[in-house]
Amino acid sequence: MEYTERARAAEARDEGKGERGWSSGLTLTTAAFLFLLLRLFAVSGYQWHTAFAVLHTLDLDDSIGIVLGTVLADAAVAAVLLAVLLPAFLFRVVGGFLLSARLREEGRTDPRTGRWDLAGIGLLAIAVAGMTAYVLSFHRWWLLLVSLGVTALMVGLGALARRAHGQVGEASRWAGRHLMGLVLGVAIVAMLLSAALVRTPWMPLERIEVKGLPKALHGYVLEAEPGFLKVLTEREREFLILRDGEVESREEIVDH
Repeated sequence: MEYTERARAAEARDEGKGERGWSSGLTLTTAAFLFLLLRLFAVSGYQWHTAFAVLHTLDLDDSIGIVLGTVLADAAVAAVLLAVLLPAFLFRVVGGFLLSARLREEGRTDPRTGRWDLAGIGLLAIAVAGMTAYVLSFHRWWLLLVSLGVTALMVGLGALARRAHGQVGEASRWAGRHLMGLVLGVAIVAMLLSAALVRTPWMPLERIEVKGLPKALHGYVLEAEPGFLKVLTEREREFLILRDGEVESREEIVDH
């Protein structure tokens, strides 16, 4: 009887984990689809026919470039994400290491805590590289102080969770347990907002000299195939197809 109850309880836990995994996977898939859809409309100036034309220049392999291009295209979005994600990944790696060390001292080592958090270390390395490139490129050293302040806030939250009592203690412990989930949620919301608001596409702006036009054309080359270029203009968000013979020169515009 007792064995049957334990088996049923184990099955219920496994079913709950499966449902949560399916739900989280569906949520991330939905967020990814919504992100790409918002980017498509944002760069098209929310013009339906232009978005339809831009869609046909995309490939499934472009997804990573679209995500990274969105972050790199807007310095403000990149600053917010770096200021939040770098402390979060640092907190995850260091916190996991300290927890593993404490469990070993107490003789309660969990096999799962003895492993290196390779995913966390990889994410931390990416965040550090991004922060370094951002600071060196824009000379905004204050972002390091903001990131340090967020780190101090996370450490203070952890200390409060261990020492506080009552409702404050419960709230801080709940926040500590769900810290990574909260950070991930904030990051997803920030990415969706940036996808909807950032009009800059995922490729550089170019100055294109075209035969017969008195002024150079400013736009984004969405696709360059032998014989033609597919260009999205900078201001009007007009979708143009130019023949190679019409294009006299192309030059990237760095400061815009």
